[in-house]
Amino acid sequence: MNMASFYRYSGKRYNDALLALGNVRIGTLHDFRREEHKKGIADSNEGKKTVSHVIKYANSDDGHSIHFDAIEKFGAIRGRKGASIILENVHLSQDFNYPDCFVHCSSFEYSKVAMSQFGGAESCVEIFDVNSFYYRLTETLSAVYPVRLLALKRVVYMERVEQWDGSTWGVHPALIKEPIFSPQVEVRAIWQPRISGPIAPVVINDVGLIKFCRSVPLPE
Repeated sequence: MNMASFYRYSGKRYNDALLALGNVRIGTLHDFRREEHKKGIADSNEGKKTVSHVIKYANSDDGHSIHFDAIEKFGAIRGRKGASIILENVHLSQDFNYPDCFVHCSSFEYSKVAMSQFGGAESCVEIFDVNSFYYRLTETLSAVYPVRLLALKRVVYMERVEQWDGSTWGVHPALIKEPIFSPQVEVRAIWQPRISGPIAPVVINDVGLIKFCRSVPLPE
């Protein structure tokens, strides 16, 4: 699938290293929770969310109901087959804390507003061949730590308490950020480790990435 360009807003020395050496830092989801990161990067709730469903009243004798689907989905109670069940003022919730994974972030928008969201940004690199860049980056990362590319998608800006949609668990926890971050228009590549154990951010140098990037003037 063809994609529009992505943009990396960062300090000049980091973007210069990308263009000269193919230098890329691939972070981890849980590492983003650290307060030491600059504004726009640190978020203590990365990878976390809650899905909830409220039942004011439901009677199994009234026929099929989304509320009883919720009871089964959330694993709340197990009724005897054929038994009548009445539910009143029930609040169901399921917490998610997604396991650590590798993450590389860019912006989908070339604008001064987007750039202002990344603390310390003073230069911009355009990734103009997105598919080739992330295919190569996945291969290079896999040579260091076995991974599979889980997603290459835009972030969804929403509150971390999500109402159950009636069938699924909704937006992937690793793709959620609070609405206050929405001007970043962030897009994420997410890699899932193929082996268990703790992971940490990885810095790689791959000159094969350079041909997919170029320096562009700061947006006005």
